[in-house]
Amino acid sequence: MAETGPEPEREGSKSPQPGSARGHPSQERAFGAEGAPLRHYAAFGLRFASPFPLPLQRLAGTAAVPDVVVRLGELQSGPFVQGGRKRPWRITPNEFWLAVKGVARYHVADGRRIVVHPIGGDVVDVGAFFVSSVCAALLLQRGIVALHASAVATDAGAVLFMGGSGMGKSSLLTALLKRGHAILADDITGVVVRDGRAVALPASPNVRLWATMLDELGWRDRAGDRVRAGVDKYWVPVPRFQREPVAIRCCFALAFGEGVAATRLSPQTALSCLGRHTYRKRFLAGSGIEATHFRTMTHIANRLPVLELTRPASGSHVDALADQVEARLAEDQR
Repeated sequence: MAETGPEPEREGSKSPQPGSARGHPSQERAFGAEGAPLRHYAAFGLRFASPFPLPLQRLAGTAAVPDVVVRLGELQSGPFVQGGRKRPWRITPNEFWLAVKGVARYHVADGRRIVVHPIGGDVVDVGAFFVSSVCAALLLQRGIVALHASAVATDAGAVLFMGGSGMGKSSLLTALLKRGHAILADDITGVVVRDGRAVALPASPNVRLWATMLDELGWRDRAGDRVRAGVDKYWVPVPRFQREPVAIRCCFALAFGEGVAATRLSPQTALSCLGRHTYRKRFLAGSGIEATHFRTMTHIANRLPVLELTRPASGSHVDALADQVEARLAEDQR
């Protein structure tokens, strides 16, 4: 499935200049006045300090030095030129710019600093792009591979479910949470290789669910804010959250098929599959971590089970898919 991106701005083509950001008083009412106390969050093994709310794990206290500092500022508009084409984003090894029409402009530098310039979006809309494209670029700058995957922590290790938008990652994640497993990440999973093992990083104790799935689960009363204005999808806080990194046990790639089945892929096919499910894969060219990405993908493909998990295109099969996942884990433990 092709990735969809933000709609580009149409009001110029100059790239914003790092260091030129200024306070943006027109957004003070919505995003907090200059000098207001920073909120602290954790995601992907990093601590964030932000002047406005983010849909991440909120931390109490402010004693630790943040890894990533977010601030409001003023940035010039896009689109930008990348690879000879005009795009709503531009990436280099140490910098990333993104302009989302009617929402905000973003600048990420050195994996440590993020400037946000709201241009019409409310806190929820600005946060939605922050935890997707902006965090993907931030992870690349820090040498962390991002997979388009949800993940749970099980007794056997982390289990990842890869798939494009609409393939049912969050639904399967929720089914496994109901069976007692803990959430690691929803939609984006950060992966690193440490001490010879591929490790999944904890993201946030939230899952994004469509209203139809909330009704099916009877979870309407748990729903928080909409993921974006006008979209019938909601942030849902989850009580069981794995706060520490977990070694990956196996990966599943969700696909459509004649029935519900799990089939292990060969290392070569697994490597291709992992590449397809890299989150914001278009950002890789120019990021400077192509070699790190390839080594991480090769490590997973050669050393861990990567399986294709199929289901019919029509009907709800989430419980049958969860059965397949748990059966695979039980088989590995024998």
